[in-house]
Amino acid sequence: MNIIDFLSAFIKLFTQGYRGAGIVYLCGNHVLMQLRMHPKRWAFIGGSYDKTKDADYRETAVREFWEETGVKLRISDLEKEPVHALGFWHYRWELYLVISDKKIEVDNAPEEYRHEYQKYRYVNLYDVRKDLSSERYHKLFFFVSYQLKKVRRYIEIKR
Repeated sequence: MNIIDFLSAFIKLFTQGYRGAGIVYLCGNHVLMQLRMHPKRWAFIGGSYDKTKDADYRETAVREFWEETGVKLRISDLEKEPVHALGFWHYRWELYLVISDKKIEVDNAPEEYRHEYQKYRYVNLYDVRKDLSSERYHKLFFFVSYQLKKVRRYIEIKR
């Protein structure tokens, strides 16, 4: 991403805002992470709320998960409340947790969405940075570290 694209995206975010949702797919102590294309950072799977497609943020999370992995989840697969929610001014982000006993394969995403990500990887919830240290691109999206802390806290309370 060059400086012009970055500034353009920043101005759009500042003036129009952003609304979206994502999913933390947890299997045992491992979470499914996605290496995004732009910028090349690891993040949870999610994306933009679309008022023409989504009744709420839970639907956004499920739709985006399908678009980016090819895996269909049901609304009932998500924990009832977001594990993390952030909202201010024109910005809203909700992150939902799916707890599963089965790791999923994520190589069936629809072709039209494959330009958004580079690859997927399961990483240890309690040692994400170590698990990603061997990757060429090992940095997390700027807010993911905070979200991981919220997920760990949620899991510890739930167990």
